[in-house]
Amino acid sequence: MSRVLLPLLVVLPFIAACAGGVVPETAPDVTGVRGDGLASGQVVAETGLPSVDDAVVDQAATEAEQAIEILDETTRREFYALFGGDPLGLTERPQNAAVYEIPLEMNEHVERWIEYFTTGKGRDRFAIYLERSGKYEAMIRRKARDAGLPEDLLYLAMIESGMNPNAYSRARAVGLWQFITGTGRAYGLEVSYWVDERRDPFRATDAAIAHLGDLHEKFGSWYLAAAAYNAGAGRVTRGIRRTGSTDFWDLADARVLRSETRNYVPKLIAAATIARNAEAYGFGDIVPAAPDEFDVVKVPGATSFDVLADAAGTTEGRIRDLNPQFLRQVTPPDREVQLRVPPGRAEVFATNYAMIPESERVTWLEHRVTRGQTLGAIANRYGTSVVAIRAANNNVSPRRLQIGQRLVIPRSRAARAAATSGERTVSTPAPPPTGPLTITVRSGDTLWALARRYGTSTGSLMAMNNLGSSVIRPGDRITVRR
Repeated sequence: MSRVLLPLLVVLPFIAACAGGVVPETAPDVTGVRGDGLASGQVVAETGLPSVDDAVVDQAATEAEQAIEILDETTRREFYALFGGDPLGLTERPQNAAVYEIPLEMNEHVERWIEYFTTGKGRDRFAIYLERSGKYEAMIRRKARDAGLPEDLLYLAMIESGMNPNAYSRARAVGLWQFITGTGRAYGLEVSYWVDERRDPFRATDAAIAHLGDLHEKFGSWYLAAAAYNAGAGRVTRGIRRTGSTDFWDLADARVLRSETRNYVPKLIAAATIARNAEAYGFGDIVPAAPDEFDVVKVPGATSFDVLADAAGTTEGRIRDLNPQFLRQVTPPDREVQLRVPPGRAEVFATNYAMIPESERVTWLEHRVTRGQTLGAIANRYGTSVVAIRAANNNVSPRRLQIGQRLVIPRSRAARAAATSGERTVSTPAPPPTGPLTITVRSGDTLWALARRYGTSTGSLMAMNNLGSSVIRPGDRITVRR
């Protein structure tokens, strides 16, 4: 008999969901009395089915609950595609939390974000998110699954940073998961002059999963956990006290959360909805980036990225891409660290690195800014470029230099060779005592710096070269002396 009732009990929640009804928490008592006074058993008999006793019904209900819990992933995704979400939690499997997904409710707030991400500038941006996500999706899903958390936490990183490990916000939040300094350190991330592990996708993901797990344990809801991730647990707790509700939408409607947080959860739901059904939303042609592959090696002390790249047989750019946590284009001094190198290069790296004298492992120096110095002048002094200095110093702004500020100065091989031989390291030669001299402007040169170098003034150079402004660009030809 249970075989007859089981399909009805399994499909009942789905029918109710489709009709917008409310599904009772327990199976209906089919042996009870109907509203018209007829016993349920009589109704069954009228349909040609034999009557059943309570024990059979209880067994059917138990089997139905088990059937819902073991829905395969394909069935679950078909359910979401059909109903657009699962606000009643019909497909959740609490006994196997590693594989269930964050419920996707659909309302006007979510629809607005879906429209934004699928049209205009928002569409272009989301396409970039989907492409970037390929580098980190498998890693994030694996770490979430191992921690017993929903793999859909992947989409929180998507709306936080656009899947960019170097993202930096106005609130000074950094990295794939946009940690501020205090929260990052609280979850074991190093944030120092040399290293910022908020930029390390792997270490930051470990911290984010631990933080989100704590928030979910505190609030018992992934919507509230996400809101707290954005606004802070204290603000969400105060919102719950003011409204008396633990439903995110009640808190949002009561405006006890900031506008950014009220939009945060709908944005998360929209991103997950689109990403799960990328082709249906017109993103079927997106080719996700390949996951990063690498070997891990040990570096005993301070070593510049160009030296590391030479030892690994790769480029500085590749070393930087694999190790964004090292802020100064050099590994930290006085300690051993782990470095990622391209796959298959660990043994070559170890052999080559062992042959490099310790005195040649660092090709940078530290400069303290003094009054009146500019990045262009500093670059000229050391035979490097403004671009290189900015890259080595977390994209430092030329307009925000401060007296006493420390700058790491990367030095080219040519500059190091010149310094070793005692030659000048400026980017252009010293002027001859007489006669005209025309130079080619190099990256980092400014008219002020050239005037100072050649003993003249900015105004004189502008007049001499018929310049309408003091702006010069690499490749310009400037006469500096007659």
